[in-house]
Amino acid sequence: MLKKEDREKIIFSADDFGVNELTDSNILKLAQIGKLDRVEIMINSRIRKEDALNLANTGVKLDIHLHLIEYDSDYWKGKRNLERGIAERIFLFMWNYTFGENNPRKVALKWENQIKKFKEIFGRYPDGIGSHEHIHYFPFYFNTLLSLSAKYKIFYVRFGRRNFRSTCLIGKILNILRFINQRQFKKTNFETSDFMLSFDWFSDLNFLSEIPKGENSEVVFHPEKVEEFSFLEKM
Repeated sequence: MLKKEDREKIIFSADDFGVNELTDSNILKLAQIGKLDRVEIMINSRIRKEDALNLANTGVKLDIHLHLIEYDSDYWKGKRNLERGIAERIFLFMWNYTFGENNPRKVALKWENQIKKFKEIFGRYPDGIGSHEHIHYFPFYFNTLLSLSAKYKIFYVRFGRRNFRSTCLIGKILNILRFINQRQFKKTNFETSDFMLSFDWFSDLNFLSEIPKGENSEVVFHPEKVEEFSFLEKM
């Protein structure tokens, strides 16, 4: 169990609200019992007004989880290709960036539409901004995200001021990208945590001992996973 002073330094964030009923239900349960500080919402046509209202009424910060997924994709039907490895996901991402619909100009339009749709659903703009699979860390998208943050006055960015010493490949890649983006981020007055890390970079046995003490750390969870929901519920 966390000490009060340690708990106050950790931002517990849940990703992917809007993906499916299980994810939405688990996130709502955790928010209602005070286990979450922020929720990142994936905007799509299946989000119900009732669920959005119930989530907003919990008082958690509502962030937007920007994505590149088409609204008619099988992704929203639960066919999420979770078995794909990191290397394959990076290859597909770069292929679509080079030859597909994911060039920065088109992505800027997609993301702006998602922000506008967020306001339609929740009646206001998001409290914070991030992206699915951390794609906003890539420099050619990072500037797009900062521009949209400024335009719509979304002042909290999932980024992290400093690198977290991760042994996970994803964490190492994000450290490199954070270093590249750091100068651009410092030109803004946006807020972020000292560190950004994900629960699935650890085993739940060593998670708490790895969190930097005395620093603000945003920790990302995916509560549709049984072990992550259970960990948060017991916190």
